[in-house]
Amino acid sequence: MLSLTEEQVAFIEKDIKVRGITSPDLSIDLLDHICCLIENELDEYKNFETVYHKTLLLFGDKGLKGIQQETNRLLTFKHYYFMNSTMKISGYVSSLLILIGSFFKLQHWPGANIMILVGVFFLSTLFLPLLFILKFKSTEENNRSILLSIVGFISSLAICIGILFRILHWPGARIIIVTGCCLLILGYLPIYILSVYKNTTNKINATATIILIIAGVGLFVTESGTGLSRATSDSFWRGVVESDELLKHNIQLNRQCFELQLTQQSNDSLKVLKLKQLQSAFENLMQYTTDMKAYMVSITEGVSQEQAKTINLDNLRSSGWNDVLSERLLTDEFAANEYTAKKLKKNIENFKQTIAALSPNTNTSQLNTNQVNVYGEVVPWEISNFEKLPLPLVMYNMIRIELAVQSIQTATLYQLN
Repeated sequence: MLSLTEEQVAFIEKDIKVRGITSPDLSIDLLDHICCLIENELDEYKNFETVYHKTLLLFGDKGLKGIQQETNRLLTFKHYYFMNSTMKISGYVSSLLILIGSFFKLQHWPGANIMILVGVFFLSTLFLPLLFILKFKSTEENNRSILLSIVGFISSLAICIGILFRILHWPGARIIIVTGCCLLILGYLPIYILSVYKNTTNKINATATIILIIAGVGLFVTESGTGLSRATSDSFWRGVVESDELLKHNIQLNRQCFELQLTQQSNDSLKVLKLKQLQSAFENLMQYTTDMKAYMVSITEGVSQEQAKTINLDNLRSSGWNDVLSERLLTDEFAANEYTAKKLKKNIENFKQTIAALSPNTNTSQLNTNQVNVYGEVVPWEISNFEKLPLPLVMYNMIRIELAVQSIQTATLYQLN
């Protein structure tokens, strides 16, 4: 083993500074460490420069500059490794929960929404913020890359929060998701192309990333706007039209029965009063449901409510999955509207109370508004009838409710006879 000369030590010290080591303490430590490594390898048969360059290879691909960057990161960002581990764990956990929850949802197994909700929550509150902080603190990032991280973080967070809002049926979900998608395509993608694609040697990976972003956003938007096929839509609407014709026929029969009983019981003032109360309660609820159907047609077809009342159901072919119906009928943002699922439920309950007072023996179970079991998951009555359903299915549910109301009216008329 040979000792290094003063000239060789000075050369190493100067080269360390040239390679980006700015910290005096780190420079001294590296100088001592490199000198020891070289002296252990150096002998009369080996050249100093060859041994020196071979020693530098021991410091990895980033070389001495990587050690300087790691030192700066540890000095300025003491919790780096803890946050890095937390980010990875939260990312794995949230992605697995979302994946498993989505599979459960496809199989209609219970617990799907809870898993997706928890997964999106962890993704939004842990993984994405930590990923942004770690990227932002990295000394390797230039201004353009930092901007890329910021835009990517905001767009991803917006999409995750929008999905979270959608799962929880909070208002504004669609606006948040669309904003995130637009920011991803119009903000993140151009910056990525300018800062990464043009400067990378691996064009295949960069191109794949661009394609996946565009395709992913496209599929997401397509899935959000997926509608029924024309044949399926027509089939649904035929059922709606036929049910509506049956309802009108039954209402006409009940009207004749009511008038007949009113004539027959004209001498019994108490029965006449009950018959009029029954008819009034029935007409009030039916008027509300009729106006509510017109309201739904107006917001999905883009016409006024008065125009909607004149539209023939057989001419409707709205097959889109109208999130606007879910928002208008279910969310608190539109709670002040006259026509909501909660107000419909309240009117139904008022009708049932009137029936119970007029005829306690009449069975009103057809108008049960309690929670329902859907594939093992208990959901509110409002959700089961109006959440994320296309117009024909919502209209069918409304007519089904009206048929139940008409059936209860028939039974009550029989009880009062």
